[in-house]
Amino acid sequence: MTEPSATVEQPREIVPPVDLGMSITKAAVIAVVSAILVMVSSYEVVKGTLSGAMTRVLAVVSLLSLVAFVYGLIELTLAVIATTAERRRKAREVTERRKGDRARKPTPH
Repeated sequence: MTEPSATVEQPREIVPPVDLGMSITKAAVIAVVSAILVMVSSYEVVKGTLSGAMTRVLAVVSLLSLVAFVYGLIELTLAVIATTAERRRKAREVTERRKGDRARKPTPH
């Protein structure tokens, strides 16, 4: 018969890897490059010194770059949120591993 007071090591919780999506750097590069393309192509379309076909091509480039710009901003926002959440998760893991005097104290209500 085993003693109930015997300490048994609890199995560690297995945390599956989480896909955090695009990195902050990649999302920022997409947003900046597409913003530059939007500004340059829009300027050329508004200036109107190019031929009709070239103006149409630049208008399409401007619209597609605008879509890429919005996509880059959304991905940048999601990357910042994911990075913050990951930092909090790691900090919580460290806090929960502490023993003795360094252990997390319950908050008084």
